[in-house]
Amino acid sequence: MTAPSVPPPRVDGATGAPATGPATARAARAMLRSPARRSADPHWSDRYLPFAGVGVGGALLFGPFQRLLSDLSTPLPPAPPVTALVGLALAVAALAALTQVAAVAGPVLLTPADARWLLMSPLDRRAVLTPAVLRAAVTAVVVGVVLGGGTLSLLGIPDHGALRLAAAVVSGGSYALTGVGLAALAQRSERAAPWLRRIASGAAVLALLTGATVAAAGGAVRPLPTWAVPAALATAAAVLLCALVTAVAVWRGLVTFPARPVLDAAARLSAAGDAVVALEPSFLSRVAENAYWRERRPPSRPWPAWPGPLVLAWLDWRGLRRRPARLAALALSTLVPVLLATVWPDRPLLFAAAVLVLGLAAASAGAGGVRRETGSPALRRLFGVAGLPTDAARLVLPALLAGAWLTGALALLEPAGALPGTGWAWLGPAAAGVPAVAALRMARRGHIDHASAPVVMPMTGSRIPLGWLTWTLSGLDVAVPGLLPLLLALSDPTAAPGPATAAQAALSALVLAGYLWRRHRRP
Repeated sequence: MTAPSVPPPRVDGATGAPATGPATARAARAMLRSPARRSADPHWSDRYLPFAGVGVGGALLFGPFQRLLSDLSTPLPPAPPVTALVGLALAVAALAALTQVAAVAGPVLLTPADARWLLMSPLDRRAVLTPAVLRAAVTAVVVGVVLGGGTLSLLGIPDHGALRLAAAVVSGGSYALTGVGLAALAQRSERAAPWLRRIASGAAVLALLTGATVAAAGGAVRPLPTWAVPAALATAAAVLLCALVTAVAVWRGLVTFPARPVLDAAARLSAAGDAVVALEPSFLSRVAENAYWRERRPPSRPWPAWPGPLVLAWLDWRGLRRRPARLAALALSTLVPVLLATVWPDRPLLFAAAVLVLGLAAASAGAGGVRRETGSPALRRLFGVAGLPTDAARLVLPALLAGAWLTGALALLEPAGALPGTGWAWLGPAAAGVPAVAALRMARRGHIDHASAPVVMPMTGSRIPLGWLTWTLSGLDVAVPGLLPLLLALSDPTAAPGPATAAQAALSALVLAGYLWRRHRRP
């Protein structure tokens, strides 16, 4: 395979030095993307797909965006104090999560081709990295503008709606741009990036805890003071100044930006691209798991002298104990349904879906060993342990995690007023077995069978491979019907916890018995 022919850099007539400015970088990038074309000027057809995508996306978003602007430009009464403060806490947590994602992924992100050919060439480093920085900045500004408009709708618009809308939009976009800019500055140093991730995680945790405290306080929360227009404009100007200072610092630092963090980010992007192109989402989780353990040196200890099924289950317990951050994240995520129920009390399906998804995530945290063995048949043969006792022993940890998470989340929903009556926490132990079975089914999915026959979807007429459909629904086919009493009780404002708990316990027992019987009959 021959390398793509990159045009030689132009020579400055005054100094005789190679011209490595933005024009040369654009010409090299155009030639790299189309090696067969000798001209650096792209044809109009090369721009068709990007412009068509932008046009279709703009047409789809124009109507909702216009309605949002019309709603925000008219006087709106403020939301209740609890709803407004919890919504503000969720917006802060979302901005902190955006900064965390940017710090982990790397906002200065090039494609693998650009990182291998252009970044290591004598071209101007700033000209090569500018498109990536602009893409990250535009994404951050769009997310910040949406969060700013949503926060303003909760705080209310008593008067001067256009000025308040402008202040909220500018503040949200500037906050997001500042966070992504700090992530770009931290990407230069291996020491600064972990500190920024810790600060962003701490801000998200503090925002969620504050929102949960406000939701628990309920009627004791005082109404928020009216946000005066001069104060709003002054705040927006100050935040915009911080964003501009951060942007200038990033722009000045692009000249000497190191290549190693950009190459690492490009490698992560390449792995994500392979997972998307090959339709293998599980590939990303395996890459992340391997990267986590590759950077650490866990202590080596002998296995206990227990029976084989208990030893396999003990491996999952030990692996989870060595990842305390995952347990802390699961414990913190019990606040998410409470916050959603406080901000949107008229949408019970929203926090019911959050309970389903996060309960499955909690149970999946205890199925790491099953996932590794599914990806490595040799490891499963090396253990040489199978049968009904093994499956029963491996159900214990996912069931305990799911039961503890569901109990904590339902116990927190009671004082928030999202559920009528008391005794909802008993639904957690009653439903613990269903997420455990679903998590083990999801862990055993393995790779997708891309050679399977296509299935024609009835509504759209599109063809989806049967292997992809089976892979997607595996686990959900047990979780949704198995947790139906819990989901119906959460969605019904007049439901009582007693009958739902009895029905859920009986259905969980049937699911566990059916799963163990099916696993026992497998060869």
